[in-house]
Amino acid sequence: MAKKKERKVPEVLVFTDTNRHIDDLASLAILAYLNDKRLINLRGIITQVGTFETRRRRAMFAKGAMSYLGYPFVKAVPGGDYETLEGDENSTYVETPFTPVFEAAGTTVQRSGTLFLQEYIKTIKEKNIILVFDAPFADFGKYMKATHDTIAKKVKRIIISGDVLENKDEEGFYQADLDSPHFKYCKEAAQDLIKYVQEKEIRTTIVPTKTNNAFEMDYACFADFRKSKNPVFQQLLSLKDEKDKSKFAHNILTVLCLVEGIFKAGGGEVEKEDDSKGNVSFAKLNDAQMMRDKLAEIFKEKLEPKVISMDHLSRKKPEAEENQSASEDAKSEEK
Repeated sequence: MAKKKERKVPEVLVFTDTNRHIDDLASLAILAYLNDKRLINLRGIITQVGTFETRRRRAMFAKGAMSYLGYPFVKAVPGGDYETLEGDENSTYVETPFTPVFEAAGTTVQRSGTLFLQEYIKTIKEKNIILVFDAPFADFGKYMKATHDTIAKKVKRIIISGDVLENKDEEGFYQADLDSPHFKYCKEAAQDLIKYVQEKEIRTTIVPTKTNNAFEMDYACFADFRKSKNPVFQQLLSLKDEKDKSKFAHNILTVLCLVEGIFKAGGGEVEKEDDSKGNVSFAKLNDAQMMRDKLAEIFKEKLEPKVISMDHLSRKKPEAEENQSASEDAKSEEK
């Protein structure tokens, strides 16, 4: 009988602007949950938007949060330089009472996103990387320009939070909507990436703004964790009443698309348009309540403090298990 082929767990890199919003931190909890389930192998978080010092602090924040979520060795790196939009609130690093706690736990960050990408991708021998773009990606744009063939050989899938124009170009390819939130910072990188994935037919999922706007997460479920002393849980609880629920959902839906089975179980759908070239699909949300229920289930499993009984700590089996075991032994002897 032939051996069953072992499933390769995809390696994941996430580009994010994690800081103060609830979807930033909640998405890290989801990544930790997917890692716990061995559905992904999270290898790095590259932080974006703002000055280098802002991006460095975002990296420390992300690394510290992942430490409290059970993954202290995930690399976190500040991303590349690019022109920021004057007066844009996302370029500003905003502190909360928990910021010093996360930063203190995340002091060991590398300095260059581009260098990290070069060194990391060299170590991958086969096509098994998934890239998640939940924020601008200037450093990846630089890397892509220099090493097109390497990406095509090693990147299995790309997930992008952003928008494309309704009209395709003369070659029949989608074009990046340079006014969409994550593309307006690095317009050249966005144009290059959207065209490149279609030319090379890299499997790509785009999570459009309208999909995020169709989802209003009810963060009331975080109240269940109020007794936890973990700062991740405490910060999530403190942010649960943020007003614009659709705005604070982007990162959540994007990272959920990492595992399409989970996204579909939450009322989502990933569809390819009939007349599209390349290998581009779009994430859609058919049932927002199903997605809220699915997320509440994920958060409960990941965030709820585990209660360890004396039975777990001792070698002695619980009485019910002992009775069942004795019954099975008796049946075995009768045979």
